[in-house]
Amino acid sequence: MNRSILITLILAAAALLLLTGLGNGRLWQDEAETAVLGRNTLQFGYPKVSDGVNRINPWVQSTTQKEAWSYHTWLSFYLTAASFACFGAGTGSARLPFALLGWLTIWLFYRWVDRWHKDRSLAILCAALLTASVPFLLHMRQCRYYAPTVFFSVWTAWAYMRFLHQKRWAGLELFFSLLLLFHSNHGVFIPSVLVLALHGSFEPQIRRRWKSVAGIAAVLSVFTIPFFFLLKAGQHHAGFTALDYWHHAQFYFRQINKYLLPVTIWIPLAFFFFKPTGEPPLKPGPDRSAIRFAALTIGINLLFLMLVPTQRHFRYLVHLIPWILLFHALLLRALYRRRRIAACLAVFLLIGTNWHYAIPSRILARFPQITHGPSSTEPLRIWAFDYLGELTHAYRGPVDGIVEYFNREAKPGQTVKIPYEDNSLIFYTRMKVEKLYSVDEFVNETYPDWIVLRRDWIIPAFFSTAYFSRVESGYEKITLDAPDIPFQNRPDPGFHRFRTDRQAPPVILYRKKPPA
Repeated sequence: MNRSILITLILAAAALLLLTGLGNGRLWQDEAETAVLGRNTLQFGYPKVSDGVNRINPWVQSTTQKEAWSYHTWLSFYLTAASFACFGAGTGSARLPFALLGWLTIWLFYRWVDRWHKDRSLAILCAALLTASVPFLLHMRQCRYYAPTVFFSVWTAWAYMRFLHQKRWAGLELFFSLLLLFHSNHGVFIPSVLVLALHGSFEPQIRRRWKSVAGIAAVLSVFTIPFFFLLKAGQHHAGFTALDYWHHAQFYFRQINKYLLPVTIWIPLAFFFFKPTGEPPLKPGPDRSAIRFAALTIGINLLFLMLVPTQRHFRYLVHLIPWILLFHALLLRALYRRRRIAACLAVFLLIGTNWHYAIPSRILARFPQITHGPSSTEPLRIWAFDYLGELTHAYRGPVDGIVEYFNREAKPGQTVKIPYEDNSLIFYTRMKVEKLYSVDEFVNETYPDWIVLRRDWIIPAFFSTAYFSRVESGYEKITLDAPDIPFQNRPDPGFHRFRTDRQAPPVILYRKKPPA
């Protein structure tokens, strides 16, 4: 098949997979945070933490007396505000600009691989792997900073390549791509600059253009360094121990091995199928330079994730997915050249299923003496079936049931207490949400108009307290037709639910009884 037709079909499939059913399932806590701040940005011109009724995430310090948001950079809020201005504030419009950036990422990464590797078949394979990567698709469909971070990371790589080859206006393009990357995610901006500096030290043409590099760095510093102080960037870091570093390293290896590049499978595959041929694995020139860039991107970012952020999440790996899948594509292509049947089987098993780690987990679960206790078993999945099932079936989570009921029964301005996903209620309802600085404060004795129980976010001892007894006697208990699961729906592949959970207990809420 003509390669231009093939990439067109891949991009059409990506658009369908990314843009279908963006309104299926309401926004969960983190998405709603971005949506509320986007709505406030549209109203006040900047991401203000309070709309005059509710203050979002009160544990986050605001930057100034004007109550500007400080925990993230602001580009994602302006993207959301722009979408709301065009289409109105809603679930689908909140996610739309991010899904579009996800689609553009696939196209731009294809261009990057094609131009720098001079290998269109490899570029097409990378685009296909990104389109087939369910973890990538899930995160691109979120109203969150993930998609802008990935897109501007790839755009920075594209602009850097053009700068390396002295293309016209490449310096200006590199400046804007880095600036927008910073304002998408300043935590990714730092390792990205380190990657450019280290890779550039290997490239003679970069060293010869040191004046242009210094000029870009100087102007970029003016538009970024003040924001490091304004946004209190240090709040993402806390004191670590060596054990914390080790746990971070273990976590990210497990996540990459399970969902992106199964290292524990490729090692034996390489041993059995890859024989020395005497030919260099990579051509000299652009091919090696591109691989060096991708390897530095993965290595430096992983080192940053292990040493700097306090928390660890799969979402912090999302901007690395294109680069990790580039190495996956190289391995698959090398295997295909040697063993075509084995390569086709590897594509199905390693990209399309979770069997490579779910089956071993089930086997180990039978031997608690080896695992030193009971082991959890992974459900066997074929990712494409799960993802297509989500696109074609209505999803219902706890937020869907709670919001539907409140919009039908609650009066504007009534107060509600909820231990988690309060941001979702702020976005979807006109109620006043009681401020909780942490989920632990839910047990503090207050009596608002409504109380919502989310059992995974309340300590079990709460249900035996005198406070809960008074709630039961002074409130009407209401059972909703919605599952009480921990999250409305997180995009992390280990947490994400592709279908409504029909086995979970229902959400319980309480309405204050009128005075006798």
